[in-house]
Amino acid sequence: MVEKRHEQLGLNEETVLDMYRTMLLSRRIDERMWLLNRSGKIPFVISCQGQEAAQVGAAFALDREKDYVLPYYRDVGVVLTFGMTAKDLMLSGFAKEEDPNSGGRQMPGHFGQRKIGSSLVHRL
Repeated sequence: MVEKRHEQLGLNEETVLDMYRTMLLSRRIDERMWLLNRSGKIPFVISCQGQEAAQVGAAFALDREKDYVLPYYRDVGVVLTFGMTAKDLMLSGFAKEEDPNSGGRQMPGHFGQRKIGSSLVHRL
């Protein structure tokens, strides 16, 4: 049996599919945010399109229990990999009080969540 390229890198089928889903979700969230911004429903958006594979690949190489990341506003793939949800990102985009990052008081992309560790900025 011939070993697949991802298996040669130590990645199993489940991990590769999880990485792909995360990359796709990152792109879909970004596309939706752009549409919402252009239709006047959210005030601010910064695109991360084209960075999904690099972000998710780098984030998957880290130990989510031990490693720290310092995400910035374009790091949607990173924050999704470390546990943020599409809902979390949308709450931030709409500046809702339920926004787990800042309670809707900061520009979207200022990531920080206690539920994912002591702080998203410290342990995303």
